[in-house]
Amino acid sequence: MYSRWMNLAVLALWLASMSWLLTQKVLPPMFVGDPPSYETILDVPEDHPPTGWNLAINGQPLGWAVTDVQRSDSGVTEIQNHVHFDRLPLNELVPAWLRSLLKLDDAPLLNLPMDTRNTLTVDALGRLVRVDSAVQFESLPETIRLQGTVEGSQLLLRISSGGFSHKASTFLPPDALPGDALSPQARLPGLRAGQSWTVPCYNPLRPDNPLEVLQATVEAREPILWQGQTEQVWLVVYRSDAGAALGTQKKPRGRLWVRGDGAVLRQEVIIFDASIVFLRMTDNESQDLWHDRIPRGDAEI
Repeated sequence: MYSRWMNLAVLALWLASMSWLLTQKVLPPMFVGDPPSYETILDVPEDHPPTGWNLAINGQPLGWAVTDVQRSDSGVTEIQNHVHFDRLPLNELVPAWLRSLLKLDDAPLLNLPMDTRNTLTVDALGRLVRVDSAVQFESLPETIRLQGTVEGSQLLLRISSGGFSHKASTFLPPDALPGDALSPQARLPGLRAGQSWTVPCYNPLRPDNPLEVLQATVEAREPILWQGQTEQVWLVVYRSDAGAALGTQKKPRGRLWVRGDGAVLRQEVIIFDASIVFLRMTDNESQDLWHDRIPRGDAEI
């Protein structure tokens, strides 16, 4: 009798596990389609103009950003981002109790402008091969650099500044779309409700732990106001990966509002209780920003 009940328990456990595998891993891609990839993100005309962004924190203007795609004759493509902060808003990003504890209100870096430049290099087959990121504070000689290479299924990162150097690595799933925490995402085409994918997110301002794995999910369809018009967009929400601490799993880490053609109209990065927002400019505004603010070769790391 005991053996029969044991066999039934094992069978029930097996059926439960197979049901989870089927409903969570096998069936969803069949119904909602494949998640975005570099191949679909980069499927734009070669003369596609750069994308400009207005940058704000808690509703207050903070700076600007530019995203550009550069292709070479060999088929290698670079996604380049230049983000300019008029000032480093640590006093607004950090909770009041932590500001008081760390005495950040008197920190000399709070009002310094900051520029970040980030480049993702994708090969002719649509595979990420390299990431490069640099952070420069005005009037400070040292540049914080983050460099990463993809070796097999591993993303290897090295962050350095002056004499400091730190290395980190993470498993890189085939459908992962790594990104810089300080840079906007310009395109996410082909979205469907329920899609999800892994987002390894690297941040050169976190030298002790520069890499964090997030989960992106297409959660809803909703209207937003952009450039004086109402647009129906997909809402993509970034949360901590399922393996993270329970207390942070459900709290959004970021949001994207994506038009039906794949254009990201608004992006929000949530840090503590503050929200940094990238709001997409029109093509004409983007061209003006590109010519006025970005000298030739400035996007290079």
